[in-house]
Amino acid sequence: MGIRLRGFGLLLSAILVFLHLCVYSPLPAMAEVITLTPDTFSDKVKEKDTVWFVKFCVPWCKHCKNLGSLWEDLARSVEGEDEIEIGQVDCSTSKSVCTKVDIHSYPTFKIFYDGEEFAKYNGTRDVESLKAFVLEAAEKASSGQLDSDKDL
Repeated sequence: MGIRLRGFGLLLSAILVFLHLCVYSPLPAMAEVITLTPDTFSDKVKEKDTVWFVKFCVPWCKHCKNLGSLWEDLARSVEGEDEIEIGQVDCSTSKSVCTKVDIHSYPTFKIFYDGEEFAKYNGTRDVESLKAFVLEAAEKASSGQLDSDKDL
């Protein structure tokens, strides 16, 4: 009987430790990268007063694979910025979207505001550079200074 109780006590202790960790040590928030499809793309990028920074990729592209968690890391870094959304389009399953916005190479990064493409990112592929680019675009958009089809 003593061995059973001791085993039960160990199990109960393990459960309590697990519950404590869940309550007091929450997992880091998942980045919100919104997957855009032919059904959602146009409506989402037309959202009023919202800058969309969208990555266009295909699963077989080695350059896209080399990005690793970069896009999720970017989404985490701009979390709390009300006017910025981070999106992605899989051009292998959403070919009509990629054709519509003139995607010919992967990965391609573009800024959209009020349903229009405003800038294409060609800079360094690190979180700091991408964040600075999208923050500058959001600032220009909010002040009405964003010129269509221009690199920022």
